[in-house]
Amino acid sequence: MIRRIFILFIILLGVSNSFPQQLKDYNSQKEIIKFELNRKGEIYFRFISNSKDLINQLSLVISIDNVIPYTIGFEVFAYANDEEFENFLSYNIPFEVLTHPSDLFSVRMSDNLNEIRGWDTYPTYDAYVNMMYQFQTNYPNLCKIIDAGNTVQNRKILFAVISDSVNFKKPKPQFMYSSTIHGDETTGYVLMLRLIDTLLSGYGVNPQITNLVKNVEIWINPLANPDGTYYGGNHTVNNARRYNANNKDLNRNYPGPIYVNPPETPIQPETYIMMNLATANRFVMSANFHGGAQVVNYPWDCKYALTADDNWWIYVSRQYADTAHKYSNYNGYMTDLNNGITNGAAWYIIHGGRQDYFNYYQRCRECTIEISATKLLPPSLLPTYWTYNFKSFLNYIQKSLYGLKGIVKDSITGLPVKALVTTVGHDMDNSEIYSDSATGHYVRMIYTGTYTFQFSAPNYITKIFPNIYIKNDSTTILNVLLSPVQTGISKEKNSPELFTLYQNFPNPFNPSTTIKYQLNKETNVRLEVFDLSGKLISRLIDQKQKEGLYEIYFNSSNHNLTTGIYFYRLSTDNYSETRRMILVK
Repeated sequence: MIRRIFILFIILLGVSNSFPQQLKDYNSQKEIIKFELNRKGEIYFRFISNSKDLINQLSLVISIDNVIPYTIGFEVFAYANDEEFENFLSYNIPFEVLTHPSDLFSVRMSDNLNEIRGWDTYPTYDAYVNMMYQFQTNYPNLCKIIDAGNTVQNRKILFAVISDSVNFKKPKPQFMYSSTIHGDETTGYVLMLRLIDTLLSGYGVNPQITNLVKNVEIWINPLANPDGTYYGGNHTVNNARRYNANNKDLNRNYPGPIYVNPPETPIQPETYIMMNLATANRFVMSANFHGGAQVVNYPWDCKYALTADDNWWIYVSRQYADTAHKYSNYNGYMTDLNNGITNGAAWYIIHGGRQDYFNYYQRCRECTIEISATKLLPPSLLPTYWTYNFKSFLNYIQKSLYGLKGIVKDSITGLPVKALVTTVGHDMDNSEIYSDSATGHYVRMIYTGTYTFQFSAPNYITKIFPNIYIKNDSTTILNVLLSPVQTGISKEKNSPELFTLYQNFPNPFNPSTTIKYQLNKETNVRLEVFDLSGKLISRLIDQKQKEGLYEIYFNSSNHNLTTGIYFYRLSTDNYSETRRMILVK
């Protein structure tokens, strides 16, 4: 059957001269397949299909990279490791092994930071790490480097956090850029390094940059898969590959709305790092930079159903692409698919992608931006692609300031409340968002219109606000006070008035912080610290204490803790209260 379909394709090719040819059988390519898998751990190949259903089915078998539609079918580009390729061969589809994108030419490398700041060369791995930490050294009041964890081969997943309040917590949205989850897609890697440098040097000089650094906490991870990018060694990005050191595609490795267990299993260290970081923070918006096409890809990737905010996504994606058109002088850049934007599933379906995980599980508006058709871009072209994208980079960050925003607090204590913010009659598939438990800050990005918003939290009376008008690229402020539910239990037996538990300070902290509480009568007291899973880290106090003010010192260094969210709980015989604290290393 497959053979007959292929013969039909060959006949039809005579009708369309632009349709790709030169497909082969397995035996004629056996030696090169063996060579590539031994050398690289993956192969890069293409095949032809006239069935989108088959392509979507194959997406669970191999790592599909691009699908190009023609009048009479689709040209599909894909990667596979040894096991994945064996599974692909069972479909008996003719294919052609291609030269790996990182082997097409050699690129210039440098370990000199001043030379790298010409932004027309690729850094060695050691130079990359040094440059990141130099940002922190040069701008200690604006930049902090977060070592989020180690890869399979013990390279670093690093984030530059940029904010005018980088050393303390302010109620502002958290935003993230991340690049090169596929190790051979390197354009975004250098452009993100340059963006960090530009945001820091432009603060107080460029009005838009100054506004963003003041009002957004910006997290930038230039290199999400260093083991793939430096597969050829720390001195070169030549011989970079798509997969990580365990031959897994990290962008097929996340839980998703349909499959909790992703196609690429088990979950990799790099994936856990991103998942833990997202859980420890409350990113409201992000983007993940790729290469191999030129298009803004918005959710969902895993299913044809549209998100609740599809019109907002089209508006935001269109603005990114149109701005890139303007700054590339309309020379054909960022024009793939629908003139530079696409719904992910409409292009081709994937499962296990980071974009869907962030949107569904973390309620963070993330898209995938394919920034260059050439994966390993010649370094001389990097400044050109910076010009094409720089304004779009800034405008996309600025979107995190628009929509409905404010602070949710307890009406009695004035403390922040983690509240679920629901757009009534609109939300679905986890499009509701939460206010931040540490600051109470929230922002609900949404397309122009009039909406009803509901604020709810456990043990609080729900509040509903009808007829709230939202306009694109502007901000509507709504601060909310939620009233605690009266339980009817006597104050003497079960009431926070037995004690007052304060927010630890400093928070975030590294390595130590102070936990403060006031006892209003003598009582048995237990003060404990837990991690996100509920595991007990430390029991700081377990004794009877007299009325008075207490300050308890907690040092994370004594427990070998990593960056993340932790909880401290104060308990008496009849009452307990828990608060969140953040360790940032």
